[in-house]
Amino acid sequence: MGEKGGYSDDIDTRKAAAWALMRMHKVEVVDELIKRLSSEKDLAKRRPLLSTLARLYHTEAEWKGDSWGTRPDTRGPYYQLATWEQSERILTSLKTILKEAPAEEAAFIITMLNKNRIPANDALDRIIDLALQDDKLIPVAITQLASADNVPARALPFVIKGARSSESGPSAHADAVKVLVASDHPEAISASIEALINIGKAQGAGKQAGAARDYFLKAPKLENHHLALETMAAEKAGSLAGNWAAMAVIELASRKGGSPESREMSQKAIDKGWSDSKQKIAFINAARDLRNPLINDRIRIALSDPDQAVAKAARDAAGRLKIQAPGADKTPKIATLKVEDALKQVTSHKGDISLGQAVFARATCNACHTVSQDEKQKGPYLGNIAETYRRNELAESILVPNKTIAQGFATNVFNLKDGRSFAGFVTDEAGDTVSIRDISSTEHSFKKSEIKDRSTLATSLMPAGLMAGFTVHEMASLLDYLESFVKK
Repeated sequence: MGEKGGYSDDIDTRKAAAWALMRMHKVEVVDELIKRLSSEKDLAKRRPLLSTLARLYHTEAEWKGDSWGTRPDTRGPYYQLATWEQSERILTSLKTILKEAPAEEAAFIITMLNKNRIPANDALDRIIDLALQDDKLIPVAITQLASADNVPARALPFVIKGARSSESGPSAHADAVKVLVASDHPEAISASIEALINIGKAQGAGKQAGAARDYFLKAPKLENHHLALETMAAEKAGSLAGNWAAMAVIELASRKGGSPESREMSQKAIDKGWSDSKQKIAFINAARDLRNPLINDRIRIALSDPDQAVAKAARDAAGRLKIQAPGADKTPKIATLKVEDALKQVTSHKGDISLGQAVFARATCNACHTVSQDEKQKGPYLGNIAETYRRNELAESILVPNKTIAQGFATNVFNLKDGRSFAGFVTDEAGDTVSIRDISSTEHSFKKSEIKDRSTLATSLMPAGLMAGFTVHEMASLLDYLESFVKK
C-alpha cells in the first residue's frame, strides 16, 4: 500500500507489502484487500492481493502445551490451523471472485486455496470445468485433484491426457499417477506408466520420481490391473513401459494381504516370462531395483545363463541383493546341524551385514518384525534387540523360539461364542474389547463379552525351522545385521 492508500507500482514494494499484510489478522486489513480487489483490474497487481487474502483465512491455533512431541506439519503456512472471525468472509469473497474470474486468474485462486488448505469443493468443480475447456490448465487441475478425497469421473480423461503429455511437468505427472492409480479406469495403468517415463526424462526430478514410484507400486488398486500389467510386461519387454510393468508384476507377486488371484497370476506371469530373455532381464532388473528377494533363487541360477545379457543382469542384481553364486558359500546348511553345533558356529562365524539385510527379507522376518521406529510395529521390535540379547542368546531365540518367549508376546488362543477362533499375541485389552495380531500380522478385535474361553500356548508364533534352509554364513550375517543397529 502506498501513501494515502495508493497501491505502489513497484514489484518489490508490492511483494514486501503483501508479505507483511498476510501476517496481520485484522478486520481493517481484510476490508482493504476486498476493497482493492473490487477496483483493481490489472491481473498482475491482483495476484498479491489474492494470495494475501487467502493466507489470512487461517491463523495459528493457540498453543496449549501438548504438541511438542508431534511430528511437524511441513505443508504450511501454519503448524496448527485455526479460523478466526473473518475466515468465512474471506472464503465468501474468494468464491465470488472465482465464479467470474478469467481462466488464468481462476487457476491462480484455486492454487492459493489448495496451498493454504482452504476447504472449497465448488472450487474443484470450477477448475475441472476450466481444464476441460483449456489444456493449459490441466497441470493445475491435476494438482488440485491429487489432494481431493473423491475425483469425479469426468475429470479422468484430462488427467490421462496430462499424464501422457510431455508438457505437464514432473509435479503434475506425479500427481496424475496418484490420481489414476486410485481409479479403475481402463487406461489408468498405461497412462500412469507414461507419466512415470516422462518424469524419468526430466532433469532434477528425483523427488517427484520417488513419490510417483511409491504412488504406483504401493497403490491398493494396482492388483485390479494385474492382467493389463502382465500383458504389458510380456508384449513390451525391453522397453521402458515393459520395465515398469515388470516391476509392478514383481510387486504384486510378492504382495502380502492382497488379492490371492492377482498374486497367483503375477507369479505365473513370471514363470511364463522366464523362457524369454527380454522378459527374464526385465524381471531380474525389477527385483534388483525394488530390492525384492522374490526371485533370488532364479537369479542365482541365471548367473550362469548362456545368454550373456541375462548373466550380466543377474550379476548386477546379485550384487544389489547380496545373492551368492552357487558354491561360493561353503558353510553347511543349518538343517544339517544339531542345534548346539549350529549355535556354536553362527556365534563364532563372521558374516556380512548387507547379506544379513537380504536374509532378513528372504526369511520373511519383516512380516512379523520391524527394525525401524518409523514403521508400523508388529511383533517384537528388533531395532535394539542386540542391546538386550547377546549374540548366542539371539541365535538361540531364532533357532529355538519356544524356549524363551518375549514378555507380552505369548500366543493366546481365543474361542468365541459364535464359533470363530483366533490365535496371536494381545496388543490391547483395555476397555470392553481385545485386539490381537496373528502370525500374518493381521489385526483382529472383538468384544470381551464375545469370548467363550481363552488359553495361552507354550509355543511361540515364530516357526522353529525358519533358518533351516539357510547356511551358517547367512544366519551369521543375519545376526551381524541385527547387531549393527546397536549404537557403538
